[in-house]
Amino acid sequence: MKAPCYILLYALILTILNSCSGVNKAETIGIQVLGSFNEKEVMHLQNVLSKSFDIKVIVLPSDKLPTEAYVNIKSPRYRADKLIKILKEQKADSIDYVLGLTSSDISFTKKDAFGRVKKPESKYKDWGIFGLGYRPGPSCIVSSYRLKHSNYSIYQDRLIKVCTHELGHNMGLPHCEIKGCVMQDAAETIKTIDRVNVEFCSSCKIKVQ
Repeated sequence: MKAPCYILLYALILTILNSCSGVNKAETIGIQVLGSFNEKEVMHLQNVLSKSFDIKVIVLPSDKLPTEAYVNIKSPRYRADKLIKILKEQKADSIDYVLGLTSSDISFTKKDAFGRVKKPESKYKDWGIFGLGYRPGPSCIVSSYRLKHSNYSIYQDRLIKVCTHELGHNMGLPHCEIKGCVMQDAAETIKTIDRVNVEFCSSCKIKVQ
């Protein structure tokens, strides 16, 4: 028995709408611990990021810090640019973004608009940082090493802010000029992080959504 034409047409429209809406594409953030990291902090971060970005966040099996990223120029550190490259290469296809977490110090070379190492080179060639992420891209790394505070709640807020900031870069967001936005440039000081909110401003939020 043949189905009425209007039923076939309705089914065709539904198929087209579903394929265009992208409902089958699951967006996922994977948290990858490198080295040691407090398990309770990881679980708390997982819950916060899941609610903040409204997407699935999973915790991946912990891994060692890669020796090829290790440097000892000023002090024992791991190069953030190498870490995000490794995380990108090792990322599973089922994960859209991978957030690396480490308690070890991380660094990178800070350059000017012309690609030259900023002056003085002795300061910026191996510059200690809070986090680094591709913009846009699938991976970022955040270190708790420079976020510590005697007030644990301040430390937690700092960690959430930096993770949100770097994931925002992964999703294509540049630094934001709006006061209080979590995407503000840290401008080489932890005080900037303490002043911003834990969320995107309304403009950045629209871009991400």
